[in-house]
Amino acid sequence: MSANPALGVHGPHLPSEGRVRGCGLTLAYREWNPSSDGLPIVLLHGITGSSADWQRTALHLAGRRLLAFDARGHGDSDWAADEAYGGDQHFADLALALDALGVDHCLLAGFSMGGGVATIAAAAMPERVAGVVVIDAYPHAEMTPGSRRIAGWVSRYREGGAWFDPAIARHFFEQLAEGRDARLDLWSLWEAITCPVLLVRGESSDVLTAQAAAEMLARLPHARLETISGVAHQIPSARPREVADVLAAFADTFDAR
Repeated sequence: MSANPALGVHGPHLPSEGRVRGCGLTLAYREWNPSSDGLPIVLLHGITGSSADWQRTALHLAGRRLLAFDARGHGDSDWAADEAYGGDQHFADLALALDALGVDHCLLAGFSMGGGVATIAAAAMPERVAGVVVIDAYPHAEMTPGSRRIAGWVSRYREGGAWFDPAIARHFFEQLAEGRDARLDLWSLWEAITCPVLLVRGESSDVLTAQAAAEMLARLPHARLETISGVAHQIPSARPREVADVLAAFADTFDAR
């Protein structure tokens, strides 16, 4: 279950930490700059990650309220007893957690797996999500080459010994062993998003390929692309300052309204 249930409040550059109700379990979360004005930015991490992945980005966003959740089965959040780790479950957790924390309106930013959850949320909760930033993620129903590579790496932890629920790794192992590369088809939700959308791609990414990004823009004309040079998929860890700059510029457009 939770790797470290003792959560508390830390120093001036580190977040406060707590737990909040999700869908049938509890989630750990981090919050930076809680008294800051403007729309809060909610941050969703990638597969095998945690809310701690956003710490270095948060250091460059001292003027913004930031909230980041550990997804179910990750970090200090509970593991799902029924091994339910699909996009629908992550979305339900997010919606309930925002309710519990009184976040009525926000900007949403998701990396990789979190980008898929952000896509679902932006389409399903237009009254709550004012704008969405999708970082190196895509709505296609088949894995890209980079996603297959990551799935293979994750599947090595199916016997345990990792920092996330090994059920996640077993799912990938079984899928790859059967020769399946299907994933949740989010195209209808991507095309249903009405709020401002920023798509962020690593210049060398084989997860969000250039072709996939071009199709996303073609099918959602009001989306805008930001390409970060000199990086592949792992944008938040490799380029935290650039991610902070992108998020700040995007958030500033809402403050000006």
